[in-house]
Amino acid sequence: MSQGCLRTVAYSLMLVGALIGLLGLVFVLAPGRAAKGLMMLLVAGGLIGFALSRLRAMARLTPEYLAEQVSALAAASNGEVTLASACGHLRLQPEAVAPVLSDLVSRGVARVEYRDGTEYYVFPGLKETKVVKRCPYCGNEYPVNTPGRKCPSCGGNLEVTPD
Repeated sequence: MSQGCLRTVAYSLMLVGALIGLLGLVFVLAPGRAAKGLMMLLVAGGLIGFALSRLRAMARLTPEYLAEQVSALAAASNGEVTLASACGHLRLQPEAVAPVLSDLVSRGVARVEYRDGTEYYVFPGLKETKVVKRCPYCGNEYPVNTPGRKCPSCGGNLEVTPD
């Protein structure tokens, strides 16, 4: 069944649940029919709850939501994910996740790198960069938290550059 058809079924179930709920309220207020009314309210609550859970599940399968989740995973993984890690994180099959990763690559958000026979999706904007102090004269590098602006080796001015 298509997403649109499933969404229509879920909304229809919500409508039926609301109608049964209204009828249940009428029965609760009628003398001698409170038990039937409570049962109808219970059934209505179950229908509406089931329909809402299906709508929530469908919302988690939209490409926009999946792309957001993959980006969050990449941010937590130093800007890199694999298809297997994304599938495990999202608890979905590769057939559902691969198109999302391909879309992120086609939009330029990520790029593909191959290492050790594994395909990595690298998100350059989420990758951590190391910054060091570098001397332009002798080429020595020092951690940024090292005090001083002069190179201890040659006395040149240190420049903060990405590693």
